[in-house]
Parts: sequence; C-alpha cells; structure tokens
Amino acid sequence: MIREINNDINFWYYDCNPGYSNPGCGIQQSIEKLDSGFIFKNVYVDPIDKSKLNFLVFKWETSWSFPNSNHTHSDIFINLLIKLQNENFYFISNFSGEAHTRTDELSLSFLNKLKLNNVDINRLFVANNDSSKVGFNKVKYGSFILNTCYFPNFFLSTYNHLENYVVNLNPQIVLDKKFLCLNRRMFNHKYKIIEELFNRGLLDDTRFTWVNNKTPVYNLNKNLLSKLEIDPNNFTSIQLENDVMYGVDLSYNDQYLYTINPDWYYKSRVNIITETILNEKEIHITEKTWKAIYLGVPFVISASVGHLKTLRDMGFKTFNSVINEDYDNMVGNNKIKQVVDSAIELSNLYNSPEVLEVCKFNQDLYFDKNHRRKIFNDYFLNYLYDIEKHAKLKTLI
Repeated sequence: MIREINNDINFWYYDCNPGYSNPGCGIQQSIEKLDSGFIFKNVYVDPIDKSKLNFLVFKWETSWSFPNSNHTHSDIFINLLIKLQNENFYFISNFSGEAHTRTDELSLSFLNKLKLNNVDINRLFVANNDSSKVGFNKVKYGSFILNTCYFPNFFLSTYNHLENYVVNLNPQIVLDKKFLCLNRRMFNHKYKIIEELFNRGLLDDTRFTWVNNKTPVYNLNKNLLSKLEIDPNNFTSIQLENDVMYGVDLSYNDQYLYTINPDWYYKSRVNIITETILNEKEIHITEKTWKAIYLGVPFVISASVGHLKTLRDMGFKTFNSVINEDYDNMVGNNKIKQVVDSAIELSNLYNSPEVLEVCKFNQDLYFDKNHRRKIFNDYFLNYLYDIEKHAKLKTLI
C-alpha cells in the first residue's frame, strides 16, 4: 500500500558543524532523489506540525577516529533531541551502510547519554542494511533494547550514483576474460574465491583486484603469492586499468565506493561478486551486487545464505533457471567451491538467450523508477505508520 507521504509524514534534518554535511544525508539524498515531493525540513527553520509523524534523521556514529564522529555526543545535539521529543518526534539514525548490530564503544556511550538525559530510547530507530529483517525489530545492544529497521540504502544509492556517469550501457566490446572479481578489502572469505580460481588454473582468465590485503599472512597460499609476486609484508595493490586511484588508500576512500570502469564488466563473461559478508546471518546486499544488475551482466555471488533468494523476493531474477544456484543455501568451503562451479557453468552460457533475458529483465526492472519506489515503500516507508505501536514495545520480540 502506497500512501501520500506529504500528507502524513515529515522527514527532518538539522544544521550542525560548519563545513560538515548533514549527518542524515545518505538517507535524505536517496529519498529526495527518488521523488522530488520528499523534501526534508530543517528543524531550526521550518515550523513543526505535531499532527504529523515527524522523523529527525541523523548519522549513527560508531568510531571516535572518524572526523566529527562524536557530534551526536555534543550538548547541542542532546538538547535538540530533548526539545524534539517534547514535540513528539521520532529519531532515525542512519547506519544503512552496514547490516550488523555489533556493539561499539561510541554507540553505547551515546545510548548512555540519552538515558542520562531522559531521552526515550524507544523513540530511536537505527536504520541498517540487513534485508533479512525487513521492518522493525528489537535487538539486544549491550544493556539496551534497541529498535532497528531496514532501509534499502545500496539499492537506491547505487542507481543514483551510476546514473550520473555510466552513459554507455551494454556496448559491443570484445570479451577477453571469463571472470571479473573485484576486491577492495581482501578479507579471508574473499581471498578464498581468488585461491579457488588459482587452484583450478582459472586465475589467468580472471580480471581481478586486490587493493588492500586483510587476510592473515598464514592463510595465504605461497604458490599464489609467488605467481602474483606479492610480498604480504610489503603489500602492493593489484588493480585494473583506468582505476580512479591507485594504492591501498583506495579501500578507505568511500567517495569512490560507486566509481567503476564499466569496461571491466563488459569485457568479462561473468562477474564473480564477493560480497561484504559470507558466513553470517545478516543479508547485506551492497553496491557490489547492484552494479552488476545496473550494468546488465551475468553474475554469481559469494554471500550469506539467502542472498539470491532476497533478490528474487525484491522482484529480480537470478540464473537458477540455467545453472545450479544451490550455493545460495551453503556455507563454508563447500560454498566457495560451488560458487566457482556455478561461475564456470554460467561462463559457458553467458551469451545464451536465457542468460541475456535475465540480464535484460534485471536491468530494466532496476531502471524502473516505479519499482524502486515500490521497494522503498514496501521495505521501509509503509512501516513508519506503525512506529508508535512498535515504540511502545519494550521487550525483545
């Protein structure tokens, strides 16, 4: 059910430190880009209508090391929350770049400060990217019971970013590799895919990156290191032609998170996507998956159980009609091997009518603004109308 948001709900942002962008800007930009009628209001300027559901959106800060990372601890911000609570506001804290609910010192410190100042934590909802828990949930967070909700961050933002610079879709390019496998931060579960390709003699037919090594040295295959001339104690990034920057610092420059060279994808038969998480319960569909769908290329995905099923639940197709996708229900080393098996199978069928139909269907659906609105409504917006009921639940469910 789609409601007229302007009649029922107002989203709000606030001005903070000079030169520091609005902490809720990720959610704000995604919503306003989706529909020009969704305009966030400024709590310091615009009049408040108490008859509506009002939501202040701000950043969920998790590390003291990030610039301005303790802004929500300031007396100015806490006093703002106290004031808005008296105006019957709810608070959405943007953590939608991540899917986990692991505790950290800064977040717990923030929650303790809210408690100390009598800010009702039940009015706070932390928006994450775990699509295994759509809607509202209550989770144990240290000594607190914390409200969470799903916001389709990467689903919306990947389209918005790629739309700005990818102008040539599905070009006629000569394919020179079977596989593409991009890795900014090479954690162990991602490395295992590269090692499996190497063990099968497929790495020479793979266009891959290894920007920053996060795999312990003792887990690295010495023969693989020798082939690639890698010194793990003095690591040098492995990157592709025409990247946006070179060196391990790229892995921390999130302004380049959505910046790719589409030719890497179009010159490879199959994109082997190594998602952020593998052997965890959360389903974290990130820009890695949505890039392949935007570009309309065949893919297999090494990710947590149910990743492909979630894509299908969102209306997209995977390649289970033409290849074995049992890996979506597997874990551990067996999953790694089956992902590569399925990638090989798909590479032999990459230009078949059945595969091309899936790619085109997904690309068309992703480009359909009405479908993106539907996902936004079904997975996030419509739940907000029940927020008062959920906020009153004080126990785990």
